[in-house]
Amino acid sequence: MNKIKNLFAAPKLKQEFAQRRAKLYRVAYSWCHNTTLADDLVQETMLKALQNAEKLRNHATLDTWLYRILLNNWHDYLRVQGRGVELFDVSDEKQLTHSENYQESQIVNRVRESIEKLPMSLREVVTLADFAGFSYAEIAEILDIPIGTVMSRLYRARQNLKDQLLDLAGDGHSLPVRLMRVK
Repeated sequence: MNKIKNLFAAPKLKQEFAQRRAKLYRVAYSWCHNTTLADDLVQETMLKALQNAEKLRNHATLDTWLYRILLNNWHDYLRVQGRGVELFDVSDEKQLTHSENYQESQIVNRVRESIEKLPMSLREVVTLADFAGFSYAEIAEILDIPIGTVMSRLYRARQNLKDQLLDLAGDGHSLPVRLMRVK
C-alpha cells in the first residue's frame, strides 16, 4: 500500500523539489564556489530526497529536511576530498555596460570574497540565514547544533563580514559600503 501511495505522491514531491532547486543551488554554490559541484550537490540532494521521501514525517519541515540532506552531501564531499579543501572558482565574465552595474558587481564580488574567507562553520550559518532565509531554530535543526551556537556563529560571521567590508572601503577604494541587516 505504501508503494502505491508513494507513486501518487512522487509527482507532487518532484514539483515541490523543482520549486526549491534554485534556492538549494544558491546555497550550495555559496559553500563550494563551483557551478558544477553545486549542481552535483543539488542533484544528489534531490535524488536522496526522492529515494527517502517516506522518511519525511512532517511535510511542513520539507525545507529543513532538504537543506539537511544538502549539508550532509556537502560534508560527504569534503570528507572525500579532505577537510582542508577550499574551492575558489568565482568568475563573472559578464560584460557590464553601465557604471552602476559595474559598481554593483564590484560590491557583489567583494561580498563573495569576504564570505569565501569565512571559516566553513560560519559560512554555513550565514548562508542559511541570509541567503536561504531560515530561522535560527531551522538552522539549528539543519546543522544539528544548539540554537545559541547558531546565534553566536551568525553574530561572528556578520561581524567578520562587516570588518572585512569596512576595511576594503577604507583602503582607498571609492566603493560605498552600506551594511544592512537582512533579518
